[in-house]
Order: sequence, then structure tokens, then C-alpha cells
Amino acid sequence: MFDWMNGKIIGGEMSLDDSSAFLGMTVRIPVEAGHDAPLALDDREQVNFVLMTQDGIAGARSRNDDMTRKMLETAMQVMRHDHGGRVDLRT
Repeated sequence: MFDWMNGKIIGGEMSLDDSSAFLGMTVRIPVEAGHDAPLALDDREQVNFVLMTQDGIAGARSRNDDMTRKMLETAMQVMRHDHGGRVDLRT
């Protein structure tokens, strides 16, 4: 996801503002995180970013968090556009 996001920014297809939702998807902060806990996702771990985004939108709606909802809806639109309406961004 991080490489895809950077490619979109460098290619002028995504603004830095639009990338903020994707950046959040590339970081893992475990509940028991300490100073030496890994923050990046494991490259071998499969992650369903679409489901993650859908869950985030639902959570933002339940909290009446319009700013996060809009940011995640923009991320979903970018993912759908990049894949011609077919979204399967599992890595």
C-alpha cells in the first residue's frame, strides 16, 4: 500500500492531503506497543484494505466524525478509480 500510495503522489495522481487516509493504513500500533514494537505492517501479512476502509467509514459515522468519514470515502473512491471499479487491494 505504501509503495502504491507513493507512486500515485509522485505521478501526480494523488495529493498529499488525499494520501493521509492511506498512510494511516500502512501503520500498525499494537495496544501493548512499547518503544521497540514494530509500527509497519509485515510485508507478508495479507490485509484487506477495502474492508479496513469500510469499517473506518462505519466507525466514523457512528462517532459523527465527518472529517474522518470524508477522508476515508475519498480513499475508497481513489481505490475504486485506480482499479476500474473493481477493488481488491490485499497485499
